[in-house]
Amino acid sequence: MRVLFILLFSVMSSSLFAQLRGGFDPEEAKSLIAICNSYTFLRLYGSDASIVPPNYKRVYTSQVTGFDNVFQVYQNNGVGVINFRGSTERFSSRLANVYSAMIPAEGVMKIEGLSYPYKFANDTAAAIHSGYALAIVMIGNDLIEQVNKLNTRGIYNIIITGHSQGGALSHLSRAWLENLPQGTISKSNVFKTYAFASPMCGNEQFANEYQRRYSDPGMSYTIINPADAVPRMPLHLPKKKHATGSSFFKSLANGFLQGETPDVNDLLSHVFEPALSNQVSSGNQMIEKLVGKAYVSIDMPDYKNDVNYRQTGSIRELEPFPTPKIPVDTLGMPAEEKALLTQDENGVFYNENAAFSQHNPYHYYVAFLKKYFWDEYTKLDRLYLPEEVE
Repeated sequence: MRVLFILLFSVMSSSLFAQLRGGFDPEEAKSLIAICNSYTFLRLYGSDASIVPPNYKRVYTSQVTGFDNVFQVYQNNGVGVINFRGSTERFSSRLANVYSAMIPAEGVMKIEGLSYPYKFANDTAAAIHSGYALAIVMIGNDLIEQVNKLNTRGIYNIIITGHSQGGALSHLSRAWLENLPQGTISKSNVFKTYAFASPMCGNEQFANEYQRRYSDPGMSYTIINPADAVPRMPLHLPKKKHATGSSFFKSLANGFLQGETPDVNDLLSHVFEPALSNQVSSGNQMIEKLVGKAYVSIDMPDYKNDVNYRQTGSIRELEPFPTPKIPVDTLGMPAEEKALLTQDENGVFYNENAAFSQHNPYHYYVAFLKKYFWDEYTKLDRLYLPEEVE
């Protein structure tokens, strides 16, 4: 009996008190990019059993809210996982991506006439993506409830993940959870973030604070393919090196006198930033009205005059994905369509571009295995999903 008690206490202690370790862990990340593919496999096959690691048990799937947003909750012994779905084909999901004017990282949103105070950072100069921030606030009560439910099961180690838009939501939800009013969730929670193919979600000040608080301790990572355009979105301007206003042009003139060549990106930032900021803000005011008419009544904080988006999370890069050759039946195909195909030395026509985006979540999974788990990569029964071919 005494031995049994010691064993039970040991198991409970490891579950309750062991903490997630800082640092990039390929084993952790491998499981998470597999879990990120759950939504694709459920959509294509009705089951994700072949992709989700068997030691992860899904215990919750949220209702569809906000901009077609969904998140799942998994358990693996003493670790919980929150997995945000990425963009879908629905117009509302696409709308969230382009609703990219920045709002202050702390403020109040009004949704259906109710006020929702929010905070994503301490720095008063920090600003964040309107669409993604709104999605987090709209899903926030459910998110808090699920974190608290994990706690009731003795789980305080929680990894937050997602691919594409889901990656941006994983970063922002992490910042939101860490900045909730004291007592909303347990202070014993330890969060870690792995975002895949994430677009940017905040300005330089937000990214700097995020880096200092979460990335530097080894508790937040962004995994990207450099050939994937999405991590370079939304539209933004290069980092400015010089002071603003008249001091910038004075600095530029002094540089010329000293024989320095001006930085073209820096110059473009100063010339075009005001125009781009105004264009983004006016466009997003129209989007705000559209959201209010079509989905839910909202009143957002004033937009910030800032388009200097920066990536968050410590970056880990994968290799660009090779495009597989897919044979195409050209019988009866119009000549103009056939001209777009590639023909090999045997006369077989291939479509090397159809649906093989560098952004595809399954390609991220394959590329991750190729880089970190070569043996598993060589044993894959498929390097792409045939059903994704168009």
